[in-house]
Amino acid sequence: MSIFDYGGQEYFTYELLSLDGGIYKHSQWISNYIETGSIDIDFDRSIISSAKFQLKDLANVSGMTDINYLSDLIKPYYNFVANGTLYTIPLGHYMLLSPQKKTNGQLVSRSIDGYDLLKALDQDKTIVSKTFSSGTNVVEAIEGLLDDVGIWVNYQIEPSDEELSEDISYELGKSTLFIINSLLNMINYYPLWVNGNGVYKGVPWSATPNITHEFIDNEVSLYEEEVDLDVDYSEIYNRVVIINNQLEENTAPLYKVWTMEDEGLTAHPFSYTNIGRYVTKIFQSEATTQDYVDLRARRELRKMLEIEEAVSYKHAFVTSRLDDGIPWQGDAYRFKNENLDLDYTYKIIKQSYSLQPGVTVKSDIKRVKLT
Repeated sequence: MSIFDYGGQEYFTYELLSLDGGIYKHSQWISNYIETGSIDIDFDRSIISSAKFQLKDLANVSGMTDINYLSDLIKPYYNFVANGTLYTIPLGHYMLLSPQKKTNGQLVSRSIDGYDLLKALDQDKTIVSKTFSSGTNVVEAIEGLLDDVGIWVNYQIEPSDEELSEDISYELGKSTLFIINSLLNMINYYPLWVNGNGVYKGVPWSATPNITHEFIDNEVSLYEEEVDLDVDYSEIYNRVVIINNQLEENTAPLYKVWTMEDEGLTAHPFSYTNIGRYVTKIFQSEATTQDYVDLRARRELRKMLEIEEAVSYKHAFVTSRLDDGIPWQGDAYRFKNENLDLDYTYKIIKQSYSLQPGVTVKSDIKRVKLT
């Protein structure tokens, strides 16, 4: 059971954060001036979370400081009262872009697009080529890139002993986000994301998804009856080949072939056993070790399997982390629906919702093959 299963009072609040000595600090609460807001999360994008806010113009509001749209951040919170306890759950830090003014003849308001802090890394481009030497610890290289962005940056990248097996270079103009995600990919980590408290996160990929909530069609199912199920075999392959770039002259490249049968998925409808032929996907890849190449082959085969079956539905707001309302890379739901004969684990791909009481979250989830 979770705190959300039997309902409670919910509302949203908004904090404005401003740079002070290079660090983001509380500036003021602007909850009374936000007219509407929404959040959109998509793990298929490099900049995962975005938001839209409609707020009253603060320039002429007595006692309020106008927003600096070039540097300030808006931090929304989901507030939930259950059994007399208030839970205040952060929903991210949003950079404010494209502010537009409009008036109804009496009041002036602003329409604002916001993006999570990955946007800052995407805007930070290298002005010279960037090279990392063989033997460099990959996580330490990533942390160095984040440190160079600014002292306001907070991050938690899970440590790793993996080192580069060769020199790696990135041409002038590549973004810091591109380079970091490239390095994370080399050691089989998920792409970078930013949590609800504005912390950059990086963790290893896992074949076992982290189930954060169970949606079961009973009296506390927390999801609406209308559910869309989509099954698509058009992009499925049943054999993966990973080929690493040549490490040194006269040295054979690292190489791995992995099939559904190798993964124990002989019974899958698209396996070689069932269709009698291979459909092959080849990946060129930088690598650190043969162990990396082996794990990358499994990861790419498992990622492909997520293409097969997708569910789209609407549900109440839920989170398993009461200090963080943004889903993490690798988070999943157990989803059960008797009418569709579904009871499986599904990875969270997309979420979108308006920031208003009675919030309904639209989620797109893709089935994870565990056996």
